[in-house]
Order: sequence, then C-alpha cells, then structure tokens
Amino acid sequence: MTPRICHHLTIAALFTAPLALAGCGDDAGGGSDSATTGDSSTTDAETKADTDATTTAGGTTTAGGSGSESDSSATATTSTTASTAATDSASDTAATDTNATATDGVTDSDTQATGDSDTQTTGDSDTDATTTDGTTDGTTGDNTTGDNTTGDEPNPLLDEPILWYSVDKALVYIRLDPVDGTVDKLVHNTLVPEVPLYHGQNGITVIDGGALLGSRESAQGTQIYYIEKPPITENTPAMAKYLGNIKADKGQPPPRIEALYTDCDGRVYLMDTGVDVSSAAGNRLLRFTGEYLKGDLSYEVITDLEKASVADIDDMSPGIINNEVNDKLGFAIDSAVLWRLDYTTGTGMNLANTSGTWGVHALGGPLFNDSQARLYVLNQNAVLYQINLQNFSSSPALITGPNLMLQTGYNGWSGLAGPLTDCVTAIPQ
Repeated sequence: MTPRICHHLTIAALFTAPLALAGCGDDAGGGSDSATTGDSSTTDAETKADTDATTTAGGTTTAGGSGSESDSSATATTSTTASTAATDSASDTAATDTNATATDGVTDSDTQATGDSDTQTTGDSDTDATTTDGTTDGTTGDNTTGDNTTGDEPNPLLDEPILWYSVDKALVYIRLDPVDGTVDKLVHNTLVPEVPLYHGQNGITVIDGGALLGSRESAQGTQIYYIEKPPITENTPAMAKYLGNIKADKGQPPPRIEALYTDCDGRVYLMDTGVDVSSAAGNRLLRFTGEYLKGDLSYEVITDLEKASVADIDDMSPGIINNEVNDKLGFAIDSAVLWRLDYTTGTGMNLANTSGTWGVHALGGPLFNDSQARLYVLNQNAVLYQINLQNFSSSPALITGPNLMLQTGYNGWSGLAGPLTDCVTAIPQ
C-alpha cells in the first residue's frame, strides 16, 4: 500500500483483493497547497550507456539503449521548499507539509492521505526520467486478445502492451516494446477531474474499450472517477468524470478503497481497507452491482479478508497460469511482497519480495511478439520493474516516472493497470 493504507486482508473468500502495504501510515491532514499548471517540464536522462531519455512533464519520455542507468534529478518552482522525507514502513504518521521523496523501503500505501487535494505542482519543473533496459524474463504467455478492436482497426488502448498509473493531478501512460517488454515510451499528462480529487492512494483499472476507472481514498472516504478516452499523446489533458463517493454501510465509516480490478467478464472489484489502513480489521473484497458509469455505486461483498493469507493488499492483478490469464488466481502486492492469491477464498502463497511497492499488473502474451505474458510492478518512487515469472525476481529499473514535486505523498502512490487479453472468468457469478 502506499504510505498510509495498510489493509491486512483476511481473505476468507478473496477474489481480486490487492495486497496492501504491510505498514501503512494514517491519512495526512489537509490537502497540499501547490497548484498544477499546464506547463510541461523537460526531462533529461543521463545514462552510462547509449540510452537517452527525454521527458516532458506533461510530455513524453522515450526509452532506448541497453543496460543504461540514469540518475534522475529534479528542480521545480513551487510555493514551498522541498524537503526529503524518509518513509517508515510501519508508520501511521499523518502527512506533513514537506515534499516527500519516498525511499525504496516498504511503506503503507495510505500514509499521508489527505482530504481534498489543492496540491498542484508548478509546471515549470525540470524532471529527470530515468530509463534503463531491464531483462525481459516473461516465461508465461496469455490467452489471445479478445474483441479488442474497433471495427477492423486495432485499438491502441487494448491491443498494445501498455500500462497506466495516476498520482495527484497526473496520469501516466507507459508503452512497452512488444518485442521484449522493455519501455518504449512514457507520456505524462495532466489529470483534469470535474471535482477536486482527494490526495491519497489511487486505484486504477482498464474497463470496456480501454477506458479507465479510478479511485481516490482518504479518511473522508473514496471517490470514483472515469476517463473515457485516456490520452496517449503528450500535452493532452485527461478529462475525468466524477461518478460519486462510495457510500458507507449503515453505522459504518465510509469504505476506503485502495485498489480496483476487472475480471474476464468485465466486472469491477474494489479492495476495501476496512476500519483503518494499518490492520486487517474490516478488510473486504467488493464488487459493483449497479451501473457505476451512471453513478450507481452499489456493491456486494465478495470476500471477507480479515483472515486472509495476505496481510494488506495494495493492488490486484490477473494471474498467469500455464501462460494464460486467470482472474481467480491473481497476483496481489503488499508493500513490495508479491502474492499469488485466490480472490474467492483469501488463501494464497508468498512468492517473493520485489522491487515494487503498491502497483502490480500482468499483461497477456498476445500483446507481445513472442506470445509470452509479462508481469510488472511499480514502486513508491514511480520506478517500473519487470518480474520474472519463473523465479519472481525483479529486473533492473525499466523507467522512472515524472517527479511531481508533491508536498506530501509519493510519485508512485498508485496501483498499476493495463489491458486484459481474452480470457474466461473463473470467478463465480
């Protein structure tokens, strides 16, 4: 989970429950006060090989070369002086007004979540995007792509290997190379919601047609938003429709959703962190029952996760079984720990400690030339890695996303999403 959200999942019947970070912090106090302008920032990556990455914040980063390492540095004009904050994996401290540069340590996804986010970063920042070629070790392939085309034309939102994440007022698109699964391009655009979104953990999933469904949580509850046409070109605002807040059960606090997940039938699941972000109490796997795109956010409880194998799910992903996508035996991440989890029972297996933190997503084999599925994780510093599906080791860093110059929170305070290739659901109706 991100810095604050700790969901100890007791997944007695866990479906698609994401693993929450082991040590979550409490929501931070009031929202941050920096404002995001439409300016774009140019990113230079200094590499020790022939890799050269050029990024614009609100722009594009192209990854190339092999075995390169780059050091990212960022300067920006903001309303406050940035400071470096080390995160404590077990801390539940509230957010402060300092710029937090998250460490690679394990922290809870909800630490420092605040209410309304007035934090807008000044667009005049120079952000370094670090790109390195990781080793592609995907050894399992997915089912073939389903009806992912619009007419006779391929849909780039469904038929290409891509990943998404969102933090604060940013939406980040990552296009992967179909040859080897390394990063081909990163595009950072401004997220423009109808209403201000909370400054907290972001959940994200791809739904019909390649649209994005997102969630933002804080102590006030969880907002759900919808991006019908997520942009894949730079300098294109991502317009987000506000669908509403998840309503609380009678006499209960509002659900705090850390992760979203879509199954092979297109049904959407939500990971509820429960009564707080630092324990398994009240953790549940939910599923929408209403027409959520029309604002009906009704849900049913699929699995009680208070006694699940996984302590706290931060993000959920489809699984890969025998080179095919499986929506019942999925991957979940809990503060860098990767699990294989049965979302219907809450039972699972600890696979490995990874270089990720709160984001995980598997992409099916049909999206790649070698028909091999691949698994990716995102860490709290917005660094992307590939996971070897044989031994679950992490690759070298593939790319580092933009430095958002946040006063509180983390550049990688988000789950990870991507298109779902054709598969048959194994989750009961």
